[in-house]
Amino acid sequence: MAYLQLQGIEKFFGDHRAIKGIDLNIQQGEFVVFVGPSGCGKSTLLRLIAGLGEASAGTIDWPDAAHDAAGAALPSLSFVFQEP
Repeated sequence: MAYLQLQGIEKFFGDHRAIKGIDLNIQQGEFVVFVGPSGCGKSTLLRLIAGLGEASAGTIDWPDAAHDAAGAALPSLSFVFQEP
């Protein structure tokens, strides 16, 4: 079972689709990098994974993560922005 599973992740801002149908399985210990041009959805996807936003469609599952009293996953992750 994957450490992190994304299935059919989509994110809309009004009529604009920022993320279209992301499926991703990450195993424990893997190092993952998202690269692409400005405006392609990298930071939006990271914010969704970190729980700083809500996907418009799809699921993000942390099967091995600790959970809070309400049942929400408490993943151990971080991300940083790159300054040009």
